[in-house]
Amino acid sequence: METFERFKFNSRLPFDPGLLKQEHGIDIDDQTLIGLSQYQECWTTDEYVYRILTTEEIREMLDFLQDLACHRGICPLLTDDQSNYIGLYTDGPLRDKVCYLDHEETDLSPGFRHMERFVEKSLQTPGTEWDRLERDYPVVSDRDEQHEHSVHDLKVIQEIDQRLLQEELDEDDMQQLIFAKLTIMPYAESEQICRYLTSDDMFIQEKAVILLRKRNYTAAARSLFEVAKNGMHNGRMAAIFALKQFRTEESKRLLKELEAVLPKPYFT
Repeated sequence: METFERFKFNSRLPFDPGLLKQEHGIDIDDQTLIGLSQYQECWTTDEYVYRILTTEEIREMLDFLQDLACHRGICPLLTDDQSNYIGLYTDGPLRDKVCYLDHEETDLSPGFRHMERFVEKSLQTPGTEWDRLERDYPVVSDRDEQHEHSVHDLKVIQEIDQRLLQEELDEDDMQQLIFAKLTIMPYAESEQICRYLTSDDMFIQEKAVILLRKRNYTAAARSLFEVAKNGMHNGRMAAIFALKQFRTEESKRLLKELEAVLPKPYFT
């Protein structure tokens, strides 16, 4: 892009991309900057949930996050001013994808393939919070998926798998990589999520159950029955909820079996 054009849309932003690159080695691509500039042009305090951060605010957040292994490679760019942030992956297998930094619960799974998609959806419904935006991930139906996206996501998953083999990987970093892997898993590969139903990490097990429920992946009913019967607390509760939502003859039969062996509070 011509220098003048780059300056033109950079000047609309509250932060300086050049300083971020110089000071932190963060190189934000032109398409992301154009999308954020469009967002900034439309942004009003009363109408929009998220505002773009200033250079100083980004610096402060990067300094705060630098000691958290699982947050490395994420640059916070927007906030709701309630200590929650929209972050851009700037490094690693998830580069260019967009995630949500929740101050109450850490799940750095991507929600959008790239910043332009977040901007597009936010401009359509500016008063909508992250959880209610129409996001790219997780894919919950084969109708939501294009072939080229599936191919790309499988390549990203392969890169994540390579990263997971690293012996020095931090435990929290490993958990977040698995969260991301399960979240971007193409619908046709849903069976791969089932492998994580036996994880000894309570939150990974729960995440796998929730994603299978959102996909309405009824083929996993028997596996979810085992989680509900023998899994950890979070997984158990999520598995029972999933079986209730499936509403198939098999899931109804499995729920009756569970009612005979589990305490009543699990069903109330």
